[in-house]
Amino acid sequence: PRTARSPARRRRPPPPRRRPPPRGGGDYERNLISELCPPGGMKAEPPADKLEEFARAVPSLDPDLVCPALLDALEEGNPWIMRAKALCVIDAVLKVERGLESGTSAYSDFFHACAAEIEPLGSHARPSVRGPARRVLAELGIAVGAAAGGGGGAPPNQQQQAAAAAPPHQPPPNLV
Repeated sequence: PRTARSPARRRRPPPPRRRPPPRGGGDYERNLISELCPPGGMKAEPPADKLEEFARAVPSLDPDLVCPALLDALEEGNPWIMRAKALCVIDAVLKVERGLESGTSAYSDFFHACAAEIEPLGSHARPSVRGPARRVLAELGIAVGAAAGGGGGAPPNQQQQAAAAAPPHQPPPNLV
């Protein structure tokens, strides 16, 4: 009588657990952006010293991590002050990139592709958002007048329909 189990009936050890990917994939960049673009504060632009420090670091940062973090800060639900600060940072990044001799254009390519997110901000009610948005659009070579012009961002067909439905302008009655 055999008391030992045969090799075929032995329990196999569980497969090794996969380790989660190392943390930190973009955390550094997201933290930099969140420090520059907090949702509150007294000014609609990041502190000049922090922005300059960030601008010096831009060449060593990964655009694939920085750009999405900045775009997230521009999202519709965020406070206007956070969006204004993010636009100031984007403007600084684009200016740094333009000054680099490497000829890379990862930042401008990204933001040009995402211009639809920035264009409505060019006609924002607050000048603190509108001004930096227009500077970013100009830096990207996008016609600022076309981005900010007429109708608050409604598609042209809707603008034309609204204009046709509106009563014609009449001068005020002469009360004298």
